[in-house]
Amino acid sequence: MTEPTGGPPSPQPPQAPPPQAPAPQPAGGNWGAPPPTTAPGGFQTNAVAVDAGPAPGIAYADLVTRIIAFIIDAIIVGLIGFVVSFIFNVIGAAAGFGLVTFFIGGIIAAAISAVYFIYGWTRMRASLGQKFLGLETVSAADGATLSQDQAIRRWLFLYGVYALTQIIPIVGILLSFLALLYGLYLLYTASQSPKRQGFHDTQANTVVIKRVGA
Repeated sequence: MTEPTGGPPSPQPPQAPPPQAPAPQPAGGNWGAPPPTTAPGGFQTNAVAVDAGPAPGIAYADLVTRIIAFIIDAIIVGLIGFVVSFIFNVIGAAAGFGLVTFFIGGIIAAAISAVYFIYGWTRMRASLGQKFLGLETVSAADGATLSQDQAIRRWLFLYGVYALTQIIPIVGILLSFLALLYGLYLLYTASQSPKRQGFHDTQANTVVIKRVGA
Protein backbone atom coordinates (compact mmCIF):
# COMPACT_ATOMS: atom_id res chain seq x y z
CA MET A 1 0.00 0.00 0.00
CA THR A 2 1.00 3.59 -0.38
CA GLU A 3 0.37 6.65 1.73
CA PRO A 4 -2.61 8.85 0.77
CA THR A 5 -0.14 11.14 -0.99
CA GLY A 6 0.95 8.26 -3.16
CA GLY A 7 4.54 8.08 -1.79
CA PRO A 8 6.34 4.97 -0.59
CA PRO A 9 5.30 3.41 2.77
CA SER A 10 6.94 5.05 5.78
CA PRO A 11 9.36 2.79 7.72
CA GLN A 12 8.07 1.30 10.94
CA PRO A 13 9.91 2.36 14.13
CA PRO A 14 12.04 -0.43 15.65
CA GLN A 15 10.31 -2.39 18.37
CA ALA A 16 11.96 -2.34 21.80
CA PRO A 17 12.77 -5.84 23.14
CA PRO A 18 10.50 -7.04 25.94
CA PRO A 19 11.89 -6.42 29.44
CA GLN A 20 13.81 -9.35 30.89
CA ALA A 21 12.60 -10.77 34.19
CA PRO A 22 15.21 -10.51 36.98
CA ALA A 23 17.10 -13.72 37.74
CA PRO A 24 15.68 -15.53 40.75
CA GLN A 25 17.67 -15.34 43.99
CA PRO A 26 19.19 -18.59 45.26
CA ALA A 27 17.39 -20.37 48.08
CA GLY A 28 18.28 -19.08 51.51
CA GLY A 29 19.21 -15.55 50.46
CA ASN A 30 22.51 -14.18 49.22
CA TRP A 31 24.69 -17.21 50.00
CA GLY A 32 26.83 -17.02 46.87
CA ALA A 33 30.53 -16.20 46.99
CA PRO A 34 31.31 -12.54 46.19
CA PRO A 35 33.26 -11.65 43.04
CA PRO A 36 37.05 -11.42 43.39
CA THR A 37 38.53 -8.12 44.43
CA THR A 38 39.82 -6.23 41.41
CA ALA A 39 42.24 -3.32 41.48
CA PRO A 40 42.02 -0.33 39.06
CA GLY A 41 43.01 -1.46 35.59
CA GLY A 42 41.44 -4.89 35.93
CA PHE A 43 44.24 -6.56 37.90
CA GLN A 44 43.16 -8.95 40.63
CA THR A 45 44.64 -8.16 44.03
CA ASN A 46 46.04 -10.63 46.53
CA ALA A 47 43.76 -9.34 49.27
CA VAL A 48 40.78 -11.53 50.09
CA ALA A 49 37.45 -9.73 50.16
CA VAL A 50 35.39 -11.10 53.03
CA ASP A 51 31.67 -11.18 52.37
CA ALA A 52 29.72 -9.29 55.01
CA GLY A 53 27.26 -12.14 55.41
CA PRO A 54 24.83 -14.40 53.59
CA ALA A 55 21.69 -12.51 54.66
CA PRO A 56 20.67 -9.40 56.65
CA GLY A 57 21.53 -9.77 60.32
CA ILE A 58 23.98 -12.63 59.69
CA ALA A 59 27.76 -12.33 59.31
CA TYR A 60 30.47 -14.85 58.64
CA ALA A 61 32.29 -15.43 61.93
CA ASP A 62 35.77 -13.96 62.29
CA LEU A 63 38.74 -16.23 62.89
CA VAL A 64 39.64 -14.85 66.33
CA THR A 65 36.21 -15.69 67.75
CA ARG A 66 36.31 -19.13 66.14
CA ILE A 67 39.74 -19.83 67.64
CA ILE A 68 38.50 -18.86 71.11
CA ALA A 69 35.49 -21.17 70.67
CA PHE A 70 37.87 -23.94 69.55
CA ILE A 71 39.96 -23.50 72.71
CA ILE A 72 36.85 -23.63 74.92
CA ASP A 73 35.69 -26.81 73.19
CA ALA A 74 39.17 -28.35 73.44
CA ILE A 75 39.21 -27.72 77.20
CA ILE A 76 35.75 -29.25 77.68
CA VAL A 77 36.44 -32.30 75.53
CA GLY A 78 39.92 -32.70 77.00
CA LEU A 79 38.65 -32.71 80.57
CA ILE A 80 35.88 -35.20 79.81
CA GLY A 81 38.22 -37.43 77.83
CA PHE A 82 40.92 -37.28 80.49
CA VAL A 83 38.58 -38.29 83.30
CA VAL A 84 37.01 -41.15 81.33
CA SER A 85 40.34 -42.38 79.96
CA PHE A 86 41.99 -42.17 83.38
CA ILE A 87 39.28 -44.25 84.99
CA PHE A 88 39.44 -46.80 82.18
CA ASN A 89 43.25 -46.95 82.28
CA VAL A 90 43.28 -47.52 86.04
CA ILE A 91 40.76 -50.33 85.72
CA GLY A 92 42.61 -51.82 82.74
CA ALA A 93 46.00 -51.65 84.46
CA ALA A 94 44.59 -53.35 87.53
CA ALA A 95 43.22 -56.10 85.30
CA GLY A 96 46.58 -56.51 83.58
CA PHE A 97 45.59 -55.36 80.08
CA GLY A 98 48.81 -53.35 79.62
CA LEU A 99 49.24 -51.23 76.45
CA VAL A 100 45.90 -52.38 75.09
CA THR A 101 44.32 -50.25 77.78
CA PHE A 102 45.92 -47.06 76.44
CA PHE A 103 44.85 -47.91 72.89
CA ILE A 104 41.23 -48.47 73.91
CA GLY A 105 41.36 -45.38 76.11
CA GLY A 106 42.40 -43.34 73.05
CA ILE A 107 39.47 -44.71 71.08
CA ILE A 108 37.13 -43.73 73.90
CA ALA A 109 38.56 -40.19 73.98
CA ALA A 110 38.13 -39.86 70.20
CA ALA A 111 34.56 -41.16 70.46
CA ILE A 112 33.78 -38.58 73.15
CA SER A 113 35.05 -35.82 70.84
CA ALA A 114 32.96 -37.12 67.92
CA VAL A 115 29.77 -37.35 69.97
CA TYR A 116 30.35 -33.94 71.55
CA PHE A 117 30.71 -32.07 68.25
CA ILE A 118 28.39 -34.06 66.00
CA TYR A 119 25.58 -33.87 68.55
CA GLY A 120 26.12 -30.14 69.08
CA TRP A 121 26.19 -29.27 65.37
CA THR A 122 23.12 -31.36 64.49
CA ARG A 123 21.01 -30.57 67.58
CA MET A 124 22.05 -27.07 68.73
CA ARG A 125 23.63 -25.82 65.48
CA ALA A 126 26.79 -25.18 67.51
CA SER A 127 29.26 -26.73 69.91
CA LEU A 128 29.22 -25.47 73.50
CA GLY A 129 32.17 -23.17 72.82
CA GLN A 130 30.46 -21.74 69.75
CA LYS A 131 27.18 -21.43 71.62
CA PHE A 132 28.87 -19.45 74.38
CA LEU A 133 30.23 -16.96 71.83
CA GLY A 134 27.06 -16.74 69.74
CA LEU A 135 28.35 -18.72 66.75
CA GLU A 136 26.54 -21.30 64.62
CA THR A 137 27.81 -23.94 62.22
CA VAL A 138 25.31 -24.33 59.39
CA SER A 139 25.03 -25.58 55.83
CA ALA A 140 26.69 -23.25 53.34
CA ALA A 141 23.95 -23.91 50.77
CA ASP A 142 20.96 -22.49 52.65
CA GLY A 143 21.84 -21.96 56.33
CA ALA A 144 20.06 -25.12 57.42
CA THR A 145 21.09 -27.24 60.40
CA LEU A 146 23.83 -29.70 59.49
CA SER A 147 22.82 -33.17 58.44
CA GLN A 148 24.41 -36.14 60.17
CA ASP A 149 26.64 -36.74 57.15
CA GLN A 150 27.82 -33.12 57.08
CA ALA A 151 28.59 -33.16 60.80
CA ILE A 152 30.57 -36.40 60.55
CA ARG A 153 32.58 -35.15 57.57
CA ARG A 154 33.31 -31.84 59.29
CA TRP A 155 34.49 -33.59 62.45
CA LEU A 156 36.72 -35.97 60.49
CA PHE A 157 38.43 -33.16 58.57
CA LEU A 158 38.67 -30.91 61.62
CA TYR A 159 39.50 -33.28 64.50
CA GLY A 160 40.38 -36.58 62.84
CA VAL A 161 44.14 -35.93 62.95
CA TYR A 162 43.98 -34.98 66.62
CA ALA A 163 41.96 -38.11 67.39
CA LEU A 164 44.73 -40.23 65.87
CA THR A 165 47.27 -38.75 68.31
CA GLN A 166 45.18 -40.25 71.13
CA ILE A 167 44.50 -43.60 69.48
CA ILE A 168 48.11 -44.26 68.45
CA PRO A 169 50.25 -43.11 71.40
CA ILE A 170 53.41 -44.82 70.11
CA VAL A 171 53.77 -42.31 67.26
CA GLY A 172 51.93 -39.59 69.11
CA ILE A 173 54.83 -37.10 68.96
CA LEU A 174 55.09 -37.29 65.17
CA LEU A 175 51.33 -37.11 64.76
CA SER A 176 51.17 -34.15 67.14
CA PHE A 177 53.62 -32.27 64.91
CA LEU A 178 51.58 -33.16 61.82
CA ALA A 179 48.40 -32.13 63.64
CA LEU A 180 49.96 -28.73 64.37
CA LEU A 181 50.83 -28.24 60.71
CA TYR A 182 47.36 -29.36 59.69
CA GLY A 183 45.78 -26.90 62.12
CA LEU A 184 47.85 -24.06 60.61
CA TYR A 185 46.71 -25.17 57.17
CA LEU A 186 43.06 -25.00 58.25
CA LEU A 187 43.60 -21.47 59.58
CA TYR A 188 45.29 -20.43 56.35
CA THR A 189 42.51 -21.78 54.14
CA ALA A 190 39.89 -20.07 56.31
CA SER A 191 41.76 -16.75 56.13
CA GLN A 192 41.84 -16.97 52.31
CA SER A 193 38.15 -17.71 51.91
CA PRO A 194 35.55 -14.95 51.32
CA LYS A 195 33.16 -16.94 53.51
CA ARG A 196 35.85 -17.84 56.07
CA GLN A 197 35.57 -21.49 55.09
CA GLY A 198 38.51 -23.64 56.08
CA PHE A 199 39.41 -26.84 54.26
CA HIS A 200 37.18 -28.76 56.68
CA ASP A 201 34.26 -26.44 55.88
CA THR A 202 34.60 -26.85 52.13
CA GLN A 203 34.73 -30.63 52.51
CA ALA A 204 31.49 -30.62 54.51
CA ASN A 205 29.90 -27.62 52.72
CA THR A 206 29.51 -25.68 55.96
CA VAL A 207 30.04 -22.14 57.20
CA VAL A 208 30.31 -20.59 60.67
CA ILE A 209 28.08 -17.57 61.16
CA LYS A 210 27.24 -15.05 63.85
CA ARG A 211 23.96 -13.22 64.20
CA VAL A 212 24.36 -9.45 64.38
CA GLY A 213 22.02 -6.48 64.51
CA ALA A 214 20.01 -6.08 61.31
